[in-house]
Amino acid sequence: MQLVQQVRKTMKQLVTASKNLKVSRDADVYSEIAFDYSLESITFGNQRQTGSFAIQYLVSPKPESGNTAPSVSYDQIIGAFDSEKAQAFKDAGLIIISYSYEQSDIVTDPTTGSVSLSFTINIKVAEKTR
Repeated sequence: MQLVQQVRKTMKQLVTASKNLKVSRDADVYSEIAFDYSLESITFGNQRQTGSFAIQYLVSPKPESGNTAPSVSYDQIIGAFDSEKAQAFKDAGLIIISYSYEQSDIVTDPTTGSVSLSFTINIKVAEKTR
């Protein structure tokens, strides 16, 4: 489970509400709504654990802000993640095998008219050594 903990920690560092996204994030609500994974062991030189992760996020405007849409776009979020992922995973002792992004539907609250952005980051990682 060390791999899962390292990925959780790294993803929280990469996809944060204020640190990496340099737009007015203080007005938005940023939530991790799903963290699905599967693990397996491989032998490539040494025995290592690998994992496939699907982490889903939801970004909504803070109700008190009066905004009807988040202040950040999908492209800005993915751009920030993409530019910092290699170093963050390297620092965590993980090797990124593959990654992909999925933008889900934009969800509109019929009562408030508020628009939320939902997206998923899929990654496959391995431990550097065991």
